Amino acid sequence: MRPQRVPDDAISADEIGIETARLGDFILRSAFQPVYQRKAGGLVAAHAEGFLRPFRDGTPMPPRPYLASLPAGERAFAERLAAALHLGNYRHFDLQGLDCIIGVGSSRGFAEDIAKLLDRVELPVDRITSTFRNLAAFDFETIPDIVRTLRGHGLRIALGGIAGEPPPLDLIRTVAPDLVRIDGLWFRRVAESEGASRLLPRLVEGFQADGAQVLIEGIETRRQLSAALDAGADLYQGFLLSAPQLAGTATDAAEIEFSEMFAGEAKVIPLFGGRR
Repeated sequence: MRPQRVPDDAISADEIGIETARLGDFILRSAFQPVYQRKAGGLVAAHAEGFLRPFRDGTPMPPRPYLASLPAGERAFAERLAAALHLGNYRHFDLQGLDCIIGVGSSRGFAEDIAKLLDRVELPVDRITSTFRNLAAFDFETIPDIVRTLRGHGLRIALGGIAGEPPPLDLIRTVAPDLVRIDGLWFRRVAESEGASRLLPRLVEGFQADGAQVLIEGIETRRQLSAALDAGADLYQGFLLSAPQLAGTATDAAEIEFSEMFAGEAKVIPLFGGRR
């Protein structure tokens, strides 16, 4: 059965234009989290990634358990609603001038319907990245076809991994994404091990040599940020830097100065990336 398309009346907007959707007993909202890049002596926001926030009777529910609880067809519809909301609410994110990252739905129909969803945003299509955020939800054999369809519409491609695991090298070689995401759970485990963390620069350099940028996500402590900087990643994301905020919420995401972040620590920050 083909998943439902997003009907024009599935989404409503409040008096200032912030959009929400209702699916059964749940209200679906957009939250955005900045993704940072290095600039001189600190980090500056470069992208805003959209995340689904389901609410039931005013109480938020984690998005992955919510999506996992839905039948396949309803989940595909919820994923389309989420992408539509993020693209529609992007203009209500407090930081302006950032590129946008949206999650790819796990059904093939998502890619086929992306043209209609792109009508909801004024951002040039080459500034939108479609990310495979949770590979465990996908049939790996279908991903190359989905990628070809998305690229045919001009979207950039980001490929993550399965939670707690390293990036899937074979799939990355096949897809050749524009952006490789290093899973936060796996990264944090590696970053806390001095021996294992020494392997990160080589991993990052390998992806960059193949033409991809590298995003390290899930950064929660200064030690983890230090490991990500030493690895020479291109982009950085995590609660240490900024938490996701609902669309329309004031966001405090000014430039992060290394001198303040590492104040009181004997930390030398490489000027041009990690150890080469």
